Amino acid sequence: MVKNILKNQYLGLVTILIFSFFLMTYRITETPMGLTADEAAFGWNAILLYRTGYDENGVHLPLFVNSLNKKDWRQPWTQYYIALYYKIFGASIYNLRTSSVVLLLFSSSLLYYLVKKLSSHRYALFSIAIFLTTPIVFMQSHLGLDNIMPIPFVLIWIITLYKYQEQPSPKLLLIAGLALGSSFYAYKGMRATVPVWAALTCAYIYFLKPYKLISFIKEIIPFVIGIAPSIIAIPIISHLYPGAIFGGSRPEFSSVYNFFYPYFSAYDLTFMYIKGDDLLFHSTQMHGMVLLSTLPLFFTGLYQSIKKRGFWLFVTIIFFTGPLLYGLIGSIHRASRIMSIIPAYTIICTLGMIYLTQQFKKTKVIIAAVIILILLNFLDFTNYYWYTYPKFTENIFGNMKSSATYKEFAYQAKKLNLKPYINKDVYDGYIDLINFQTPTTQIYGDAIPPKGSIYLTFHDKLPGMERLNVNIPQQNILIRE
Repeated sequence: MVKNILKNQYLGLVTILIFSFFLMTYRITETPMGLTADEAAFGWNAILLYRTGYDENGVHLPLFVNSLNKKDWRQPWTQYYIALYYKIFGASIYNLRTSSVVLLLFSSSLLYYLVKKLSSHRYALFSIAIFLTTPIVFMQSHLGLDNIMPIPFVLIWIITLYKYQEQPSPKLLLIAGLALGSSFYAYKGMRATVPVWAALTCAYIYFLKPYKLISFIKEIIPFVIGIAPSIIAIPIISHLYPGAIFGGSRPEFSSVYNFFYPYFSAYDLTFMYIKGDDLLFHSTQMHGMVLLSTLPLFFTGLYQSIKKRGFWLFVTIIFFTGPLLYGLIGSIHRASRIMSIIPAYTIICTLGMIYLTQQFKKTKVIIAAVIILILLNFLDFTNYYWYTYPKFTENIFGNMKSSATYKEFAYQAKKLNLKPYINKDVYDGYIDLINFQTPTTQIYGDAIPPKGSIYLTFHDKLPGMERLNVNIPQQNILIRE
């Protein structure tokens, strides 16, 4: 069976994607135990947009959604992706988070396609395994956030540049520009990365076949045309949605040291392999951004990429230039902000595996040892993440008790055919819309809803209302028939 999977390309890809889906969705609503404010904002507005076409502020199909009491902006690619996902599969916390899993599996397919072109089917499957078992990737699959949204765009950009190297075509450069430009609006962290990678693209095209200045300008025109709309739109969008592009942050250069410290911090080995993101939202802080066991593969692949040069070296340069401008915004040890370099890391590790398998064809023990170490490292991570991390972080994530309460409240309202009301102090806009097609009427203070009502409240009893004897985690359900 294993040999068939390794030999049959279609069977191998489908098998690993299906297995990965079930692996990544295991305990997806229990780990973490609650929702982040950003998840709730994405979910709430996704429901509003697909049901009514308006966001929480009553704006019709906005490019950016202003949320969290108008203190933060939802990025358009993720917001409308989740809205579409809800439209197809229905609104729920489970679907909010599985939308991230599906996006990562799609990204894995793109990675498979690229690595297969670079090497073979077997190594392409290996690259998927490395990518999806990376701690920062695995953790983001359990969050309905936008940190992972740039990854498919980055992979499309890399793929088109590889294909351009094989067979130069203006169409490929146009697609590369569109993909890289789109990633600019996929996640805020890409605002500092896209300019660097745009310049890198131009340099890559030039060094593929050194041109005279006029010829070079003509050659990169399709790429410029592709990326230009995303850049030209910045002042217009900044006017229509103040703060949506740069969030009020101003790039600042105070000294050479302050500039390079955030950059070098991205490659701090203790950060990458041991501690991970500074925020518990994005790290167990016991496991690194990437698995410690992949370190030998990475350094082997790094050496080989420099030795092989060409496209392999280009991928390495992608990895080491992604956070270059983060020194202007002072982002330090934030793995969730630099996820766009994970595909490059994965490809470099795969090259390391290619070298080891070719170098030690007859010594299968070394290859087996590498795979076993990676597996043990991943199992150690998942065991902690699935079972210890949720309890350890309940104080920052909260829990799903309100969701269970709302579910029972909605069930009883439908069963008893009573109009639902909810006390404003226990109202949750996102959870409310998951359970009801229209927002539930809110009641303030000690006011009493009219006859024919069912009421979710913190009150134990109210005049003229009877308490339902139901087992719910929070609050009380009162009825007035």
